[in-house]
Amino acid sequence: MYRFTEQTQSIVDLVGRLVDEYQMPLEQRVLRGEMLTRQDREPGVQAARKLGLWGLTAPAEHGGAALSMVDKCAVTETNHRCLVPIRWGGSALPPLYALQGEQKRRYLDPIVDGTLHLCFAQTEPGGGGDPAGAINTHARRTDRGWVINGSKIWISSFADADLVFVFARTEQGNRAGGLSMFAVAKDNPGMIAREVPMLGTFKTHQLTFADCEVDDLALIGLEGSGFKSAQHTLSLARIDIGARALAISGRCIEMMIEHAKQRKVFGQALSELQETQSKIVDSWVELQQNRLLVYATAEKADRGEDTRVEAGMVKMTCTEMASRIIDRAIQLHGAAGCTYEHPLAHWYDHQRMSRIYEGPTEVHKYRVLARRLLA
Repeated sequence: MYRFTEQTQSIVDLVGRLVDEYQMPLEQRVLRGEMLTRQDREPGVQAARKLGLWGLTAPAEHGGAALSMVDKCAVTETNHRCLVPIRWGGSALPPLYALQGEQKRRYLDPIVDGTLHLCFAQTEPGGGGDPAGAINTHARRTDRGWVINGSKIWISSFADADLVFVFARTEQGNRAGGLSMFAVAKDNPGMIAREVPMLGTFKTHQLTFADCEVDDLALIGLEGSGFKSAQHTLSLARIDIGARALAISGRCIEMMIEHAKQRKVFGQALSELQETQSKIVDSWVELQQNRLLVYATAEKADRGEDTRVEAGMVKMTCTEMASRIIDRAIQLHGAAGCTYEHPLAHWYDHQRMSRIYEGPTEVHKYRVLARRLLA
């Protein structure tokens, strides 16, 4: 079993108290069918900020907490035990921390301050498992800056965003090296958004760029460096997705244990049945195995090592594990677990999607791991 250091455990305890006080009441509101706004979530965010939990991965010189990847995963594992986790503010995409001058004042400073919210637009309608080859959105240089044309889809954070970071092809014929990243304001008239409802109450957006004009300052980093930036960001995101799956799985196991002790069938507690014990023990063992993988990968990231393969393993195994555990928990709870008045139904929807976004299971298994092993 993986054990936190004393310092990491103190962070976990702090986040746990915040979640219990501010987020669990919001979970109950969601289970009653209420739709939450950003304002509803704000008290938890501000309480966390006062305690120094702001810009979790942002460097200290930018006012961030500068957490290690291990600490960030520990925070995620604690925070996402709740159906309505705290949405941390103050962190930017890694390339933005190198910005200087007017670009820094326009993008980085307000993001770190929390007055500007961002989202990430890479996936296109023509594909998603091939993040470099499937990008057909292109940007053309003009006298006044750039003109972007193309389409993005499954953008999950657009509703609350003020700024969209878009990956576009700036060099034809170059699969990865020809991609660049641009910042596009949400109110840019050349960007049209369409809401796309997903499983349950989850919503994403499709973005269409029709002669979308941006100035020279909208290009983030060097032209052609976008794919490298995206890969680094995605690797860290995949580790974090693994930690999120640990959180949900751990909460589901707790629910199974509590329900099994209380529920009686044919005159005996569910906990006394071998089938029930098997579901719970199998789930607990899987959880511990995957916790070791997640935190070993996080430690490797903290040492500055390449984690692309391990991050793919984390994303693949943890999301598949969480889907199995949620399914067992629903089966144990019966009809009650299938209603949206229970957290399990919400997690079932979300976790099904988690096996697809940030790289489907099949891509990680056959295009990354198998290719590496059989090379």
